[in-house]
Amino acid sequence: MGKLNTKERSYLEEEFGSRVCFRKTERKLYSHDIAAMPSLIKPLIGDTTPDAVVQPKSEEELVDLVRWAVEQNVPLTPRGKASSGYGGVLPVKKGVVVDFYRMNRIIHIDPEAQTATVQAGVVWEKLDRELEKHRLTLRLYPTSYPASTAGGWLAHGGAGIGSYEAGWFPDNVVSARVVLPDGTVREFSGPELDLIADVDGITGLISELTVRIQPLEDLELVAIGCPDPHDLQKLVQSMVDQKLPIWSLIFINPRMAELKNKAPLMEHYGHPVEERVLLPAAYIMTLAFRAKDREAVTGRLPELLKPCEAEILSDRIAQHEWKHRFKLMVVKRLGPSLVPAEVVIPLSALGDVMTEIEQKIAQPIVKEGVVIREGHNGQPEVVILGFIPSDQRKFKYNFVFGLSLSIMKIAEKHGGRAYATGLYFARKAPQVLGADRASRLRAFKAQVDPKNILNPGKVIGSRLVGTFLGLAQAFEPLIRPFGNRVIPEIGERPTKPVRDIPADVAWYAYGCSQCGYCIEECDQFYGRGWESQSPRGKWYWLREYMEGREEWDQFMVDTILVCTTCELCNQRCSAALPIEPSR
Repeated sequence: MGKLNTKERSYLEEEFGSRVCFRKTERKLYSHDIAAMPSLIKPLIGDTTPDAVVQPKSEEELVDLVRWAVEQNVPLTPRGKASSGYGGVLPVKKGVVVDFYRMNRIIHIDPEAQTATVQAGVVWEKLDRELEKHRLTLRLYPTSYPASTAGGWLAHGGAGIGSYEAGWFPDNVVSARVVLPDGTVREFSGPELDLIADVDGITGLISELTVRIQPLEDLELVAIGCPDPHDLQKLVQSMVDQKLPIWSLIFINPRMAELKNKAPLMEHYGHPVEERVLLPAAYIMTLAFRAKDREAVTGRLPELLKPCEAEILSDRIAQHEWKHRFKLMVVKRLGPSLVPAEVVIPLSALGDVMTEIEQKIAQPIVKEGVVIREGHNGQPEVVILGFIPSDQRKFKYNFVFGLSLSIMKIAEKHGGRAYATGLYFARKAPQVLGADRASRLRAFKAQVDPKNILNPGKVIGSRLVGTFLGLAQAFEPLIRPFGNRVIPEIGERPTKPVRDIPADVAWYAYGCSQCGYCIEECDQFYGRGWESQSPRGKWYWLREYMEGREEWDQFMVDTILVCTTCELCNQRCSAALPIEPSR
């Protein structure tokens, strides 16, 4: 599995033409995901810069590419929008990154069956806009809806907006067409989906999928404030027990509310273009339900709220939280980095888990929760998306990162698990996927991909980084004090220029969450299709430049200057960065 030779490069050029790239600058932009990797962990993973990036546009091209890769022993790493932070898109064995950007067609919408069939690279927001023309909409969607892809969510797995009613995303997939390592195309449905869902493409490349959809109906919103996590748990459980017809139930913790109040607003030439809505220091729950179910929900709420000492908040807060449901990363500007900690816990443990986290973690940790009425075991579950503001440029980031393992350990103590496996938690596959499923997955992987060509090292793979994190969690009580002793710094703190990059722009480069919301609407990217032409790609390149790993050349000068200054990126940014003025 060495570097591509001349013959292999020639093959890719002949097959893909302008849809293959060997430029080092470009390849580096496909070597990472949304997460900021701690400096102590990077050496354990090694250089993840691929040898090439290709952009197929059809299932037939995927078939030819996979057959060639197996024959030449070239690893393939599938990539949607890289909107997760579990390392699933990192090409740890280099080889070729398969970018699904051009496989973004909506193939068929069936209003009668209430299904939609799409290519794997279609973005959720694009699909939802098309469904709206038919008075249809998605049953659920990820909180990264403006950027993430259908195939990426199936490959990674997860829950999101609408999961209270609809459950986990793979449960809403009718079928998926998958290109197997031998080049055959197989359709998976029903229980067979366990072999390709949540596994980051290690068993096959998803080319298209059919998902369940629903009629488009007017929604109503209610925001509720709870004083503590045990009351929050009691209230949610009562909603489940009373079978309130709620479509989506999400919440944030008081620290998140506090930092949202401090986060900068979206600006235009230095002037705010959105209003400041101050949130109370409470657990803020946002309910979304169909307008036809208004009485069934709001009519029952008063009796449910009273025992929990909860109260209904203003409609202004409800509308604000719903409008900004995709902008969780706005608090990243205060870091300018975030240490992620994502876990799944039983609803019955919510109060204890949240309390123990507050007791053991001295750093300010912001949390968003997604409630699933019927989880994997038929019982209510809660996805906790936790983030600790920090600064990846400083060595102390490594210590703060260790606290994510503390949160994982607390969750597991109370019957929880990691949100996903990816690269970092492959050793936890039996806990995340279930022991029987993990065993079947290993057997299927060995059968269809004996050369380990497809996304090696992920989900059930064995990598040094997984061993290291396993040992670190074992010694978590010894590591935790180091993270807790780091003095937290919250708020934008630009100090001085870095390699002639203005201080504020240098800060914004790290404040960029790499979410990808800016990509689909960017005129410059749309006409070219490569990460270097996107706002997030430029921010990442600036980080590399400021850290001395890249230098200006004519290509990057042109890339910066060719921006059309349309400012759509400013409006889309999940961190409300002043992107165009920074250019």
